[in-house]
Amino acid sequence: MQEIRECIYKFTPEMQPVATAKPGEVVKFITKDCYDGQVQKPTDIAESVDWQHTNPATGPLYIEGAEPGDALAVDILDVTVADQGAVCSIPECGPFCEKSELRTHIMRIENGLVHWDANDMVWPLDTMVGVIGVATDEKEISTGFVGNHGGNMDSRIIQKGVTVWFPVRVKGGLLAMGDLHATMADGEVCGNGIEIAGEVIVRVRLLKNFKLNWAVTETKDAYFVNTCGPTCDDAIRAGYLELHRLISDAYGLDYTDTAMYMSIQGYLCANQACLVEEAGGDSFRVGTPKVLNKKPLIG
Repeated sequence: MQEIRECIYKFTPEMQPVATAKPGEVVKFITKDCYDGQVQKPTDIAESVDWQHTNPATGPLYIEGAEPGDALAVDILDVTVADQGAVCSIPECGPFCEKSELRTHIMRIENGLVHWDANDMVWPLDTMVGVIGVATDEKEISTGFVGNHGGNMDSRIIQKGVTVWFPVRVKGGLLAMGDLHATMADGEVCGNGIEIAGEVIVRVRLLKNFKLNWAVTETKDAYFVNTCGPTCDDAIRAGYLELHRLISDAYGLDYTDTAMYMSIQGYLCANQACLVEEAGGDSFRVGTPKVLNKKPLIG
């Protein structure tokens, strides 16, 4: 199994791959924490961070045979993390920033548990991948931002056992990922979860000539379109429209019946609720359960 360690800080159409894989191959991405190692102790506060070197994404990986118009499947086989992570209050980020002090806590990871020693609290590890995406089709987008290429989606369900589907927009797809969290809440309301270094093992697969407009997370029981927008309404509407298209195509329902079905079978959850418009805006996952007697939405 090949390992990748090189990092990028922007998703672009012209990214140069650092490794190549065939469809079906398993690859290990060795990732840095979102602060690129700049926060290691309580005195390392977010105000002192070099924000030009945050959210490093390991890669990109070139997938042989991937062409624009294909869909790239990334099966998350395992996510492991280091023995400590950090959470910070970030200046001018989130609804609590005006009254919050600048503060950092170092969180200890031991025996599958998160230990917040400063407040004598313990809870189970629930690792997830914050940044995962492919090359953009037109512009450069920071790895800390979100878009229709994926990127900083910060969806807490992108973890071991799921598949994330991406639209391929340039030859080879160019996959990169990072920004792991030991745990992170829906919304990531202060702008970070427990930021931590680690490793992600994935299998890459290709679905030829399948249209996707946004990244889609497939779990054991459901599909979720990951979307963003300048306003919450814009983001949610974009997700609903993409999910409507996928359901109608897969299940053979007409426009109205698809809309009615989505009104009785669906999910709506916040991914990232503190990104400003220039960073892609707030992001959501709009989902629907799998139907046993219907074909998959993707495939």
